[in-house]
Amino acid sequence: MMNTPAILFLSALMRAASFEAATASAEITGPPGYPMGGYGARKGTATGTHDPLFAKVLLIRSNEKQFAIVTYDLVLAQSARVAREAREKLGIQTTLQIATHTHSGPVPKDWQKMDQDPWWRSVEDKVLGALKEAQGRYQRASLTVMEGSVYLGHNRRKIGENGLATMFWRNAGRLPTAPVDPRIGILRFTDASGKQLALLVNYACHAVVLGPDNLEYSADWPGYMDRELERQLGGMAFFIPGAGGDINPYDDKQPLTQDAFGVARKTGETIAEAVMKALKTRKAVPEDFDLRISQETIDFKDRFKPAGRVPAQATRILFSKDVGVLALPAEPFVRHQINLRDQSPLRHTFLFGYAYGGEGAWAGYIPTIEEAQQGGYGAGYATRIEVGAGERLIDRAVIWFYERLGRLRDVPDRP
Repeated sequence: MMNTPAILFLSALMRAASFEAATASAEITGPPGYPMGGYGARKGTATGTHDPLFAKVLLIRSNEKQFAIVTYDLVLAQSARVAREAREKLGIQTTLQIATHTHSGPVPKDWQKMDQDPWWRSVEDKVLGALKEAQGRYQRASLTVMEGSVYLGHNRRKIGENGLATMFWRNAGRLPTAPVDPRIGILRFTDASGKQLALLVNYACHAVVLGPDNLEYSADWPGYMDRELERQLGGMAFFIPGAGGDINPYDDKQPLTQDAFGVARKTGETIAEAVMKALKTRKAVPEDFDLRISQETIDFKDRFKPAGRVPAQATRILFSKDVGVLALPAEPFVRHQINLRDQSPLRHTFLFGYAYGGEGAWAGYIPTIEEAQQGGYGAGYATRIEVGAGERLIDRAVIWFYERLGRLRDVPDRP
């Protein structure tokens, strides 16, 4: 009789940790002649393909609910149709769509009429097909989470003695800058035999080794990273960009005449090596999986057009009592990622950028309050969300984490 409570507790823990996962992918490379996203300085349309672009699906089923992460090798990816039809036709309650933010992928010929663009419609069809395909592949899974570290890039904002920012796009000399976050978030999903199903790699750095002189489609350095990890580990690797709104790779916009694709390969394989080092040297303990998701759309003001609005949807995820994510449809500056982790009560807390949950709009660059007054690209211009929006989004996520852990009481403490 004395052992009964322990047995019951273990049984409950096993039920909480039980979940299923599946993956699928679809090639979404655009045809020649499409505009390419990311650079205003680019002249001309795509002439061909250097390496194919993919949409990748990780589908999770837990407690009779389904959750999908979809990554696109594109500069941006927001499809209300995918989120809606995944929910209504496939029963997937939440679909988080994340762009790897490569600046060497196609974009619709008219953003205002993207739902009529034949290439973009084909992308949506393929993603919905991949989600349905993954539903037929569910298998019992486990999740292990750890962190690695690597320096791949620099902060592209240089603050002068006057307290104002000037832009520092390229740093081939590897000069020290701040703030920079070298941490790599690693979420590894394996099957019952320990074989890898999916590896999520979360890192804050722009995918811009390839510059505006490149007219061939490419996933840039994240594509090389994915392929190297898949070669060594099997399964499917997913690059999940962090809060890299102000972080560029050292070799930003490497000229084609100076081996741009070779530099992109080296950059991607460098982070793959750091991931492999973490997997080999750090203890991997399966998480007690307990998936919880919350989405909230906050109606922010337009900073420079007060009558305008910027509705931003935050997706907050707990994979376990120790692992949480805040996903934003925006390019947050890296300080937000550091602040989120510092304030969070969780052992592992990650920020997913460029992540659309199905509602709201693209929120653009999100600087901190301090960075907004320092100015510069993405902070004093090329941004639209009201000052302080990032701090509010971080605070709301931290509060939600505390609430889910039961550490905020709904009655006053006794004096």
